[in-house]
Amino acid sequence: MLNTARTKSYRAQRGLGLVELMVGITVGLIVTAGAAVVATRQINEHRRLMLEVQMQQDLRIAADLLQQDMRRAGYRGLPSKGVWEPERNAGATPAKEAASSPYTALTQTTAGGSDLFYRYAKKANGILNVSNIVSGNEQFGVKLEDETLSIALGLLANGAHNWQPITDPNVVRITNFAANIVTQQIPLDDLCDPSCTSAGTCPTQSLRTVNFTIRAVARADPSVVRTLTVSEKIRADDISGECPA
Repeated sequence: MLNTARTKSYRAQRGLGLVELMVGITVGLIVTAGAAVVATRQINEHRRLMLEVQMQQDLRIAADLLQQDMRRAGYRGLPSKGVWEPERNAGATPAKEAASSPYTALTQTTAGGSDLFYRYAKKANGILNVSNIVSGNEQFGVKLEDETLSIALGLLANGAHNWQPITDPNVVRITNFAANIVTQQIPLDDLCDPSCTSAGTCPTQSLRTVNFTIRAVARADPSVVRTLTVSEKIRADDISGECPA
């Protein structure tokens, strides 16, 4: 009789009870949920990191293209036109005055500097323009329009600029572009003989630097924002005024 009671007790203790099963399932769900949260967070962080890297690369490429083009700004094609030549052969060859360069201008048409226009001499049909007159294929610029940064590659037949995008609007939205021109004036009075004393007419040399700021937002995630600031010195200095005769 005693053995029969013990056998029934052992049978009753076999396996898991309902309460134990529910507790086990609950603990398993909690662990699974925690693992899912960690995995989701890591995936989101990785995705955000990839967006940041892609945006940084896109902005750097756009800035490099802009800087490469700006390094040519002001180039006139024939530097000798800016050099004064004295008379030669006992006056048979008269002196030649230096001609001012039409390529040095930097202009902006929008408030806040969201565009910039410049010029430089460029070959057409393999021949460099040395006429000292700016042609249509020598007028360039950069501007922000429709959240896209574009560079102008000369003028079209109708006189409009030939704009080409340098940022992909499907990847980044350019929310701000500013071009700030910093000019340092250097007087050249000491080079004049006789000396020059008339304010505003004496020759001066302008050293110019353009500071660019580009701010972009990722198209896929508006919380990913990047700002890039670069500077480029205009290599062709602008000289204005003249020495007295």
